[in-house]
Amino acid sequence: MARGWVEGERVLLDPACGNGELLVAAFELSGRDPSLATRLRGIEIEPELAQQARERLGAVAGPAAAAGIVTGDALEGPWPAGAWILANPPWISFSGRQARAERRSGPGLGGWPSLHGAFLARIAAEVARSRSGARVLLPGSVAGLASYGPLRAEVERHCVLTSTPLELGEDVFAGVTESTILVELAPRRRGTPASTGAPWQRLASADRSWIRRLSAFPTLEPAAFGDPGVHTGNCARELVQRNAAPADDLDPTRVGLREGRDLVAFQLGPPQAGLALNVPKVGERRFRIAARERFLRIPVLLRQTADRPIAARHVPPGYFRNSLLACTPPAELDPAAVVAILNGAVATAWHRAHFRDARQRTFPQVKVAHLRSQPFPFRARDDAPGLHDELARLAGVLEDAPPGSAAAARARRRIDARLFEAFGLEPSEVARIEALA
Repeated sequence: MARGWVEGERVLLDPACGNGELLVAAFELSGRDPSLATRLRGIEIEPELAQQARERLGAVAGPAAAAGIVTGDALEGPWPAGAWILANPPWISFSGRQARAERRSGPGLGGWPSLHGAFLARIAAEVARSRSGARVLLPGSVAGLASYGPLRAEVERHCVLTSTPLELGEDVFAGVTESTILVELAPRRRGTPASTGAPWQRLASADRSWIRRLSAFPTLEPAAFGDPGVHTGNCARELVQRNAAPADDLDPTRVGLREGRDLVAFQLGPPQAGLALNVPKVGERRFRIAARERFLRIPVLLRQTADRPIAARHVPPGYFRNSLLACTPPAELDPAAVVAILNGAVATAWHRAHFRDARQRTFPQVKVAHLRSQPFPFRARDDAPGLHDELARLAGVLEDAPPGSAAAARARRRIDARLFEAFGLEPSEVARIEALA
């Protein structure tokens, strides 16, 4: 992060400096330039870490560098004017499973509010004010997750990215399993088009042709995909029971609960867990269980933790956890045909080419917003009745065929061949899609 970032006579600021690691690195990489020692600045909210930073900088750069570290909340106080910024802000979410009590609000923090998002928004504003630049280490999800769209739009209101974020991978830091990116910001010039909060990514040149071709095809209505599954919140141990088989008829307060592990492509197994329906929602308990009728109306399920769409018909229907996503296609489509399309190589390649979450080795994700972008060769049976009916029939074969069997392999090859034809793909485009899938 620090290499090549010591420019002119500007101050170098780390607004979440921790024990001073980045500032020490910058000083070392400058060749221990004495003039830089007087221009190093750090802000740290934790007094013990701030003191460690002073001691480390003092040991390598002298008292002037140590004096540049202040203890305080960087999101509340002033920053040095004109500073170049290096930052590795704390990765803390204020929503979802990692929710923290010290939630903040501010520009761009709608959708998926986070502490790293608050820092990024402040950094972007400071870069614009100082006409300087910044390098920021962030979770990869910031670049692609739809919920971070408001944050990306806020950043681009002030700044431009000097290049597509550098993907550092999942194993660059010990104990960090999430994909990591390095974002570099420069002030936004007048006349630059306004940001829409679109993902920060660049498609590989090998993918542009087939993606352009698929983009001309329709998607399903946004309401076709959703996340109505049981959210156990902070009550998973009380709600999810694994010590006995589900028994609706014997105990009406306990029903079967399907999870992601119960679904493989084209096949949905019986629930391996039970759901307690008699847990009162009182005090600090937080969970969400929709009405039973809501679950029974959903014809297709998909795994949420996966590196591609993995779908099966929801038969027989029942309760499911939010590790499964829901698909309710229009009445004009056979759910089996939809399952065939979602499990096909084209859908896999589309997903992997567009969404960083799918490329993670650890905890890859399929999200509702991803599925809503998926092109379909038709939106009603009448658009292509022969193709529609053949896909539905092949999906039925795969529901019954043992995974890995010759019959399953033949049916999957036929599905892909028919979809390649339906999307009008060239042989070179098919080869790229098969490589991605």
